Amino acid sequence: MTEKNPIPENEQEHSTPQPAPKAESAPTVQRKPLQLTPLSILWGAGIVALLIGVIGLFQRFQEGLRPTALGSYVPWGLWVATYEYFVWLEIGSLVVFTLIVYVFKLHPILHKMAVTLYLTALVILAMALILIGLDLGHPFRFWHVLVWPQWSSLLAWMIWAHMIYMVVLLAKLLIEAYGKSQTLKAIGRALSYISIPLGLALVAIAGSVFSVMVGRPAWQGNGLPLYFLISSLVAGTGLLTFLFTWFYPNKQDPEYLSTVRWLGNLLLGLLVVGLVAASLGGMVLLYPGIPAQAEALRLALFGPFWWVYWIVHIGLGVVVPMALLLGRNPSSRQVGVAATLLITTFIAVPLNIVIPAQVVIGIIEAELVAAFHGPTLMAGYFPTLNEWLVTLFALAFGFLVFLFGFTVLRLRPHADISAEEASK
Repeated sequence: MTEKNPIPENEQEHSTPQPAPKAESAPTVQRKPLQLTPLSILWGAGIVALLIGVIGLFQRFQEGLRPTALGSYVPWGLWVATYEYFVWLEIGSLVVFTLIVYVFKLHPILHKMAVTLYLTALVILAMALILIGLDLGHPFRFWHVLVWPQWSSLLAWMIWAHMIYMVVLLAKLLIEAYGKSQTLKAIGRALSYISIPLGLALVAIAGSVFSVMVGRPAWQGNGLPLYFLISSLVAGTGLLTFLFTWFYPNKQDPEYLSTVRWLGNLLLGLLVVGLVAASLGGMVLLYPGIPAQAEALRLALFGPFWWVYWIVHIGLGVVVPMALLLGRNPSSRQVGVAATLLITTFIAVPLNIVIPAQVVIGIIEAELVAAFHGPTLMAGYFPTLNEWLVTLFALAFGFLVFLFGFTVLRLRPHADISAEEASK
């Protein structure tokens, strides 16, 4: 048999080759234009601020405390005042939260904010420790106080209390975020109860560090620790109100507005208590007529930086928030704005406690100050660029850590969980 050819010979000769099929062209990839989201802007702003602050940090490690305005007459300045303010925010918010949720069992909806509040407090604690550590001449020797504590020193008590409080706070955050068993939740509740006396003791110790300074008459007395406690409750309530008002995801929750207004009333009441305490403290300083005390108060009220007290603190931090909160039924936005103003301007309080009491030496002992001259013998004080940059570094570092925890680790309030389930 012969093999059949499927195409005749004459057709094979005259057939034209068919062109090869064209390869399909690769689809054109259209690149989307880069869009700036609010989250990316926040990340970018935080990173830029951190890099700018690193300049001050590098200066601090290269030159020590020389780039600062600190000296023999004014050894504590912006960093110490900011540290005290951060301690007030951190401890006050946790004490108020624990009293409301665990002790008095009011407004269970607030328990949904536990993870975010603990994250915020831990971030604030980190910023506080950065600033107070850099204020020390040798910050990397802090462990000496832990290994060889001198228990007659209040600073040793303060450092130990802060370390213990940091461990408790970190444990609370981990339990709230990842603890599922009832045993862990019971441990978390026990730690919450322990954090109340521990936090109050830490604030009292911080105030006592100032009160025992023999060379600073404006700080002496037993009223300053109590004033620190009241200031901590005011600032902490402002922070708790700020977080709940702006960060709670379900604004349509029927309990949301009533809780916001309740927190606003609590903040208003504590503001009044704080004003009364400050007024009584001022009168106690003025009545004996001791020059160092009276002049320190006069500097805070009517000195070159009078606007820090009257405009920043009283105007923006007290009068405007009280006006927003005094309405019969303030909106959540009004309460949120009031809390925001309070926590951003309350830094004026520790600034007016820390700095005027030291600068007053240039007035009451002017002859002594004029008799000796040297690079560290400065009776005046205003923060240098280095001090502002280091403070910016601490703030940016804390902001980025909070942003990472809130967005990446999702340490945020979950409105889909019932209040009863969250508090179990």
